[in-house]
Amino acid sequence: MTPKSWGILGLIIIILGGVAFTVFRHDTKAPAGPLVYSWEFSERGEKDGIPQTQVTLMAGGESFDIGTHEGSCAEMDSDFLEYEKSKVICWFAGGGHEIGVFEEPGQVVVRVGDVDEGASGNPGFRGNFTLVKTIR
Repeated sequence: MTPKSWGILGLIIIILGGVAFTVFRHDTKAPAGPLVYSWEFSERGEKDGIPQTQVTLMAGGESFDIGTHEGSCAEMDSDFLEYEKSKVICWFAGGGHEIGVFEEPGQVVVRVGDVDEGASGNPGFRGNFTLVKTIR
């Protein structure tokens, strides 16, 4: 074989290797697509006569402890705030907490805020959200 033939053969091997690498490589990192959220609730008894509920969020194959909250908790599917994608209300005796997953620009976070049904002549309240956990 001539030196020119060896060069051509080497170039062909390099090209085939690159094609094989591109076609057969497997990314170990999962694509960063939209997260799917689900919630789990576990009753933790009562404290001073108020039911306690442990809240866990599942997102992207991971589990996140959101803490124990007063009252009974349930997932809600309407009346979302800006950037809020999933939420839970934990409620007892006219008030409680809203736990929300917010897909904010550049991050996904869990925030907890206060909710209150209000009284006659006094509208209910929903606000005071604070950051609990960063998901992504």
